[in-house]
Amino acid sequence: MERTGRILDALGEPNRRHLLELLHKLSEPTVSELVEASGLRQPQVSKHLKVLAGAELVAPRADGRYRRYRLDGDGLRAAHDWFAAFEDVWQARFDALDDLVSTDCEHESRPVPDGTHRDGSRGNEMKESQR
Repeated sequence: MERTGRILDALGEPNRRHLLELLHKLSEPTVSELVEASGLRQPQVSKHLKVLAGAELVAPRADGRYRRYRLDGDGLRAAHDWFAAFEDVWQARFDALDDLVSTDCEHESRPVPDGTHRDGSRGNEMKESQR
């Protein structure tokens, strides 16, 4: 649970999420490249990368005098698994939404008591757009 806490804490900061998005788009960028792409200052990027690395969301790789960063699948998998544990909640919400939409579609096609449909037309009349 401690690992999940570090991951969720790291993901809770918008600049860190932005850096993760950039790491997803760029091929192992350096800190300087992330500074340029993010609009953040170098100390901020370095600080955020340290937190992301501590949460196992990014991994550095030495390349001469540079450090290149990439996404770390282990931390991302742990985050995915934690969120996936709540899939039943989302599925129930989607099922309820589907039921609501289906019910609304059925009501729209039924005539209201005066013989017109909810869109104002009568059953045997053609809409202007259908002519």
